Amino acid sequence: MNPILKFESLALDGIYRMSKIKWWLLEYDNEYKQVKVEESKRFMYFIDGNWVRLPDYFDSRTPEDKFLKLYEVLSEISNHHRNEDYFKNELAIYKKIHFNPKKVIEWFTKNEDLWLNQYFMLSIYWFGDEKDEMHCEINLHLNIKLANGKSVFVDRNDFINTIMFTHLCNTQYWNLLESSNVSELKELL
Repeated sequence: MNPILKFESLALDGIYRMSKIKWWLLEYDNEYKQVKVEESKRFMYFIDGNWVRLPDYFDSRTPEDKFLKLYEVLSEISNHHRNEDYFKNELAIYKKIHFNPKKVIEWFTKNEDLWLNQYFMLSIYWFGDEKDEMHCEINLHLNIKLANGKSVFVDRNDFINTIMFTHLCNTQYWNLLESSNVSELKELL
């Protein structure tokens, strides 16, 4: 069966579960590698004694292109999902220390790089730029935009700890920044 059609058949009421996405990625891993090798030969031209790769098109023009793009997007989603257990553990730690400002700063410092480098923008990418970010995250499924303009909706329950962790880090970041600025202003006065 066509990999894209197989993927589309995995949705339940238009919503995908991470278990199905991970299964699909494993099922089509070898095909992805083969197509990737073949597609890498496209746009290669021998010019003035050198092999030159010309830029790829922005649009997916062939079924192979569409498959590669879908696989890569789903792989990225799967990579973000790998930290779900870590986030669950960190949220439990935070719950125990949230009343102690010094420990909260230590907790945030420990998680800052992961949050900032990999998860900071996910709320905007997956839920849109909404004013009531947490309300949006609680009520919407993850909306993953594909290159062709279509969306893949992933069950938000599969990312509940990621959602809570990123929201908590976003909140802590702005709270710490605000308190830092207030302290600096007080020193100036």
